[in-house]
Amino acid sequence: MEKNTKKYKVWLRTAAFVILFIILGFGAGIFGELFTKYYLSNFSIFSDLYFNDQTNPGQKDIVINDPRKVVVEQNMRLDQIQNDIKPVLAGIYKKTLVTKNVLDAVYLPEDYLGEASVLTSDGWLVTTQNTNVVAGHDVIVTNNKKIYEIDKVVIDSATNIAFIKISVQNLPVIKFADYKDITDGESVVVYNSNLNRINLSQVLTKKYKEINNKYDYVSSSQILDKYILLDRNFTAAYRGCAVFNFAGNVVGLLRNDGLVIPINYIKPVISNVLKDEKIIRPYLGVNYINLSNVYGLSSAQVQDQETGAMIWNNAANKSIATDSPLINKLAKGDIITSIEGQKIDVNNDLIDLLLEYKTGQEIKIKYLKAGQEGELSVTLK
Repeated sequence: MEKNTKKYKVWLRTAAFVILFIILGFGAGIFGELFTKYYLSNFSIFSDLYFNDQTNPGQKDIVINDPRKVVVEQNMRLDQIQNDIKPVLAGIYKKTLVTKNVLDAVYLPEDYLGEASVLTSDGWLVTTQNTNVVAGHDVIVTNNKKIYEIDKVVIDSATNIAFIKISVQNLPVIKFADYKDITDGESVVVYNSNLNRINLSQVLTKKYKEINNKYDYVSSSQILDKYILLDRNFTAAYRGCAVFNFAGNVVGLLRNDGLVIPINYIKPVISNVLKDEKIIRPYLGVNYINLSNVYGLSSAQVQDQETGAMIWNNAANKSIATDSPLINKLAKGDIITSIEGQKIDVNNDLIDLLLEYKTGQEIKIKYLKAGQEGELSVTLK
């Protein structure tokens, strides 16, 4: 009898626990729904969501309250961006013949060479060299349909960017985004004035580099070869077009292959172009592997580091150039960990940090050599 009583008590306790868990689970579900409906719904990101329980009692489905509203709002935003960026863009066209026949002077779609963006109010514009713009042979057509002769073209061989000068005043100008604020997955737009078309895209990665062999993992402090990769391909018709974020700021310029030249390759040289019409970037003269971008190396090979720029030989078996300010100071296998306190990692490549400085400027470099930390100062050439 006593044994049966104990079993009965155990059964009662078990049943009580089960009932308690059911009640708590049910209560948590009710609380979660109320919390989502009456609290999260106050935030704009959740304002178009509600819980639907009509199809199957007891089962809750999250449903978009008005999907058309989401589409309409996005289209309205794209229209606003298009209106904002139109005035700061211009078309590049082959120069038409001067003739008595009116139609011979009309610019046709086939005369379109590409897009340019207005840098300064006094007539400096920027595009890509792939537009093949030539001073004296081509013209600029601004948003108000005015046509300007091209006075000069300055080519940046490192990026294939072309800076164009026309004689004009009071042009509206583009605004640049901050490169550090560009994020993977970010929505961007591209507008083509010739087609009068705006296109929505997304950033897949802001640091894309094509890898075909092992030496492609070796970067150079002087070669700008990392680009923004978008989730769609743009044809040659979009060459030179600026890529804008949703704030209407430029994040880069489209190349013929659809890759985007990032703004941190462009902004540092603008002042030189405007002043001396020259392209000058700081020179360090090293080849390196960004440890954040590779895996498979042993702890001994990377001095127990997961980040940093490890100096290494390129395909030509060179690690440090003979005219580098680091010659005889660092060597193959040494790891540069930071510049002026900014750590080199997946977000900050060595070249990204170098572009923030100018030729002739002294910088402090921290490094690892045979497991020992060190610091030195060098003057960028």
